[in-house]
Amino acid sequence: MVNEITNRNNLMRDFFNGDKWMNSFPSLFEDNALEGSNLKTDIKETDKDYQVHIDMPAFDKKNIDINYQDDVLTVSGHRDSFNDHNDKNGDMIMSERSSGRFMRQYHLPAAEVENIKANYDNGVLKVILPKLEEKSNSEHHIDIE
Repeated sequence: MVNEITNRNNLMRDFFNGDKWMNSFPSLFEDNALEGSNLKTDIKETDKDYQVHIDMPAFDKKNIDINYQDDVLTVSGHRDSFNDHNDKNGDMIMSERSSGRFMRQYHLPAAEVENIKANYDNGVLKVILPKLEEKSNSEHHIDIE
């Protein structure tokens, strides 16, 4: 009896510990909406500025909106559905590409709002925020070149 209980306890402990528990439910947490965490970001700080690089493949830059307000850079927008995403014939084996809306925010204090620059090239959004000596609380919309 003790061995049977010990074995059951070990099975339960092994199941709930480590990756086995979360990997049991991968489809439970997935959807077709873009998540901010899917937009991989690098942020570099120099003496003069902040440099933000966000991977955003297959986005049209007219669907991306960038704002800076109260020391927070906000990047939002949407990616339209893929034309070949429909599975009318039932022959889709796997689909990982997604469409939908997204928003990410980054706390980057005291940027010089008039000189913020953004560029979107080869699926990477680059935003350069020059640092400001004195803090400013004004909002500023940033156009993508």
